[in-house]
Amino acid sequence: MGDTQVEARWDTSVSNLFGLSEASSLFQAVLPRFTIMNGQNDPVLDNLVALTARLCDAPVAAINLISQEQQIFKAVYGLTLNAPPPGHNFCRQTLLADDIFIVSDASTTPLFAGEPFVTGTSPYRFYAGIKLAGHDGTIFGTMLILDKKPRHLSAEQLKDLRRLAQIAGSHMEMQARHHRQQHKEQLNQLIIDNALDYAIITTTLSGQVTSWNAGARRLFGWTEEEVLKSSVDILFTPEEREKNVPEMRRVSALHHRQDAVERWHMRKDGSRFWASGQLLPLYDQDGHMQGFLKILMDRTFVREQQERLREQEEMLRLSQEAGGIGAFDINLVSRTITVTNQIRQIYGIAPDTNITIELFEKLMSPRNCDEHKTDAAKSGSLALPRSGYSEYLIHRLDNNEQRWVALSTELISDDQGTVVRMRGIVQDITNRKHAEEQQAMLTAELAHRSKNILAVIQGIANQTLRSTTSAEDARTAFEARIMALSKAQDVLTQGAKSVSAELADIVTNSLSVHAGTGEKRINISGIPVTLGSRQALSMVMALHELGTNAVQYGALSTPDGHIEISWRVENGRFRFYWIEKNGPQVEKPARRGFGSRLIERTLAASLGGSAELHYLSQGLEFRLDAPANNMRYDPA
Repeated sequence: MGDTQVEARWDTSVSNLFGLSEASSLFQAVLPRFTIMNGQNDPVLDNLVALTARLCDAPVAAINLISQEQQIFKAVYGLTLNAPPPGHNFCRQTLLADDIFIVSDASTTPLFAGEPFVTGTSPYRFYAGIKLAGHDGTIFGTMLILDKKPRHLSAEQLKDLRRLAQIAGSHMEMQARHHRQQHKEQLNQLIIDNALDYAIITTTLSGQVTSWNAGARRLFGWTEEEVLKSSVDILFTPEEREKNVPEMRRVSALHHRQDAVERWHMRKDGSRFWASGQLLPLYDQDGHMQGFLKILMDRTFVREQQERLREQEEMLRLSQEAGGIGAFDINLVSRTITVTNQIRQIYGIAPDTNITIELFEKLMSPRNCDEHKTDAAKSGSLALPRSGYSEYLIHRLDNNEQRWVALSTELISDDQGTVVRMRGIVQDITNRKHAEEQQAMLTAELAHRSKNILAVIQGIANQTLRSTTSAEDARTAFEARIMALSKAQDVLTQGAKSVSAELADIVTNSLSVHAGTGEKRINISGIPVTLGSRQALSMVMALHELGTNAVQYGALSTPDGHIEISWRVENGRFRFYWIEKNGPQVEKPARRGFGSRLIERTLAASLGGSAELHYLSQGLEFRLDAPANNMRYDPA
């Protein structure tokens, strides 16, 4: 806008659009509360309104401060009012104007003819006002001048009014910011002064104390006057000062933006106490480091309690681990439960998980197992209260691992015979159960091998009699094959004693009893591969099962049947094949036998791969796939 005279021409369409109440609602909605609105005089604003009146040659000048609830004169010259009179409408229209709002003669303007300033005992005719706003555009009031006679403002006066309004707005914004900062600092100081349980200390970068709150005085014994400008290193123990720990902690705080404190500290009287807290770097608004903030809390009592508790828990843990036993005590009246840490370990309960009676009853409920069903498991859910002994499977809460536990409980009654408590012990018996299962497995394997040996002997006899023409030849061949069978059994039972073995030797020795004489019933081919003792024993067991099956039901049970055995390494994988041909037609058995499970599980586990039996119509196939780096081999 230019600096030429601005004639006051009120656009009646605005008043028609909003009306007085709507216009009032409009500016009430957009003006925030101004935090420094109060009755205190501001000399700067008083001088500004006096200067405004003189430059504009007006008898009255004022700064009108507006909030959502009220309007007051923050500074006024030439008037004795504290606030505009009720019904005042000039400032409302000023807030809606883009620049200086001027009314040359209010008595001739219908909207302002009834204005209290115009109709009062000392009527005013001329009004000029401009909005006061902050740098962000927030409007918080107006600067205005009044005159009792109709008039205009010169271009120079318009410039001056704008400049003075800008100065007033900047000053008021700065005062508001200062007021907020002052209030914030006062609040922060109140918080620091009343934090008696915390020592709050600030220091320079070199460690000189710059502030010391009441909590620090209470905790360490020194007054603020005694420690100001002293080194904060006096709070460290002599041993730590000798090792230059204070400086190391400051360097750590600078590097990591914080340094956790958890150590002994010194009081004025020379006594020591355990404190925890933090050492933090202090930065100004420009990001420059000014010093350190140290916050501490006395944790001596807590540490002593924790130490006693730790010692007790350690003793209890050692005794529990020695016996693998956890104990619990349930108060059935208050429905509370107390357990030892071993209970949490047995059931996989996290340290922060609250153990309720409902959770414990669920954990104590037996889980049925496919192959092992104890009397407790058959009885169904274990409902509290109950006493006695039971063994059952559980699934740990943390990893769902199956474990066997033994539970012994007893009920305790009060004088009236009412059951009020249950206490008991739980013991992890998984190792014992595994040993029992292993024993059962060995017994089953022994019976299985015995049957296999008899079947192999029968097969050897049949093959020998079919392929020989005289009793002497049959006896010689039969004895040779029985010796080969004995050798294979030696490989099977004593293979674990060897450190390693060549795969070709393992295959040849394990199957020599089935190789036959004259015709070649078993073809073996493969690169040099060395297996460890456990791998070799698993391979011998698998070959023994496959050979026995071939003699009884597969390719070696017929005169024309034969077996192709090969292995190789491809793309980092070791692959082993057993392929039977020209035998009887194969059908997949309805039930998986012990031997099949032994082949697929044991061998696959020892080599870290997968093992599969395929019952193809033309003959049984066995395929093994495992990482090549699980064994030694010659790629050539």
